Amino acid sequence: MAGLVMCSNWFMRIGMWLNQRTIDAIRIMAELATVWPQQRRAHELPDGTGITFMNIQKTVHALSLAHLIETQRGRTGGMRLAREPSAITIGEIVRVFEPTDCPVSFLMGDTVDEAISRLLFHAHREFFGPLESTTVADLVARAGQPA
Repeated sequence: MAGLVMCSNWFMRIGMWLNQRTIDAIRIMAELATVWPQQRRAHELPDGTGITFMNIQKTVHALSLAHLIETQRGRTGGMRLAREPSAITIGEIVRVFEPTDCPVSFLMGDTVDEAISRLLFHAHREFFGPLESTTVADLVARAGQPA
């Protein structure tokens, strides 16, 4: 996972828009992609991701409920991506933890605020565009490249 640390500038740039749990989820998914199709155990993830074990448990639970990862309990258990890394977009991960539509106030502008409402609505849609077109595999491949 050391390669993903080099990609932290990307996380920092989008971090101003996304909450920490979403960033953690992307990191976990990227870590699981590096060992696809094998599984990882939850206690192995803090070293590779820098995320606390407790936060990993909470985030993995949400990712599992969203059918983005598969979990198996027991001595031979662990977790792995539910699909190939190239079949999971960053947008899918983000939608689990973030609102996907503009707040109502963006859309309820009167004639004075109409231009602002349109601008904010457009900006919101433009923000999600690159997330929808980037897969977990793309992110892992970029990890060793300069920002």
